[in-house]
Amino acid sequence: MKLFKIELVFLLCFAVNFQSANSQDTISLNLNSALQYALKNNTNIVIAKNKVYRSEFGLKEAKGEKFPKLFFNANYNRNISLPVIFFSENNIPVKLGSENDFSTSLTMNMPLFSKHNFYTENLAHNTAKLQNEIYSGTKQSIINATKKAYFNYLVIQEISKVQKSRLKNAEEIENDIQKRVQKGTLTDFDLLTAKVQVATAKNNLLEAQNNSVLASNQLKLLLGLDREIRLKLTEQIEITKDELSINELKGELFENNSIIKQLNIDMKISEDQLKLTQAAYFPTLHILGSYNYQAQASDFNFSNYNWFKTSLIGLQLQYSIFNGNVTKNKIQQAEILKKIAEEEKNYKQSEFQLNLYELFSKLNFSKQKVEVQNENMNLTSEALSLAKKRYKLGVGTFLEVNDAELSHTQARLNWLQAILSYKLAYYDYQLIIGKE
Repeated sequence: MKLFKIELVFLLCFAVNFQSANSQDTISLNLNSALQYALKNNTNIVIAKNKVYRSEFGLKEAKGEKFPKLFFNANYNRNISLPVIFFSENNIPVKLGSENDFSTSLTMNMPLFSKHNFYTENLAHNTAKLQNEIYSGTKQSIINATKKAYFNYLVIQEISKVQKSRLKNAEEIENDIQKRVQKGTLTDFDLLTAKVQVATAKNNLLEAQNNSVLASNQLKLLLGLDREIRLKLTEQIEITKDELSINELKGELFENNSIIKQLNIDMKISEDQLKLTQAAYFPTLHILGSYNYQAQASDFNFSNYNWFKTSLIGLQLQYSIFNGNVTKNKIQQAEILKKIAEEEKNYKQSEFQLNLYELFSKLNFSKQKVEVQNENMNLTSEALSLAKKRYKLGVGTFLEVNDAELSHTQARLNWLQAILSYKLAYYDYQLIIGKE
């Protein structure tokens, strides 16, 4: 009896653990939770965020060039042969210094005027702005890709259900025909045709299941989830009222599109690079200062050393008179890069404008197609129900049921595809106008 109780407790614990493991391996996802996973775990977003951090430190580095720089130096020299000077006409050498030479110094350097430092800071500032906009654009792209992958997987799951239902109906019809063949009311040809329909349905189901695995892996990759985790999608396959609201004003595109914003900042960076290169034509002025502490002796009795202090402060003006036309050629390159940035922006504006018009057309077409396929699906459902009734009463044929079944399945698949096409186009529309 005691052994039985131990076994019962063990089985209960195993069942609880098994159920807990299953619950942990399955994640229920609505669209918002999927987006949260993507924004938190997606590799591209993490990389873009780190690039923002890097650009912020680059800006701090550029600002630091305006502050004074302080250096400490310490030197020891062992004079193996002492330096000499010559006195009198006989050139008699006189040795100078000692065998040990110690010196320390504290030096300071601070720019008072430097166009190079000024434009370097402007360049770093705009580079940081560009990285922030790239980060924002990356988030928008990942949100777009996640929405599309989510509903693509959801629709493919529904397609698998449709194909599974189609296979079940085909097998039921095959079993019914086998009974009728045995009774002599149908022929072997009818049975063979039914078996072909079952094989076709099995093939369609396998293809749908394979597509479902691929779509699931794509969604998990975007969400940063392990491949072994099972996903349970909870959204409905429908077009919401918000998704039917389309703003066809072109102005919104150029105000919020992340790529256009990036190109605008890139043009500013090109202008900063040009000015930074031109800054080489201007002089630089620095304030200098140093404080020195030094001593010499032929022994290492530091307590007896005589230490001498010296200090200075001054200005340093530097101006490039000729450098082999290096600056001139750099300016030419910077001007060309600026023109390239302007051309890229103009091209992208034209491209996005054309893409927007195409999306408007696709959205209108897909909307009409959804309505048509929804009506067609209702009609084919009634036709299938009627064909099955006629078949059961013996006044209809197997071919009528099969044709009605195929028509209804195709109508259902076309409806799903039409909804998916609309949603994918709508998400691309959101991306192009810069709306998350």
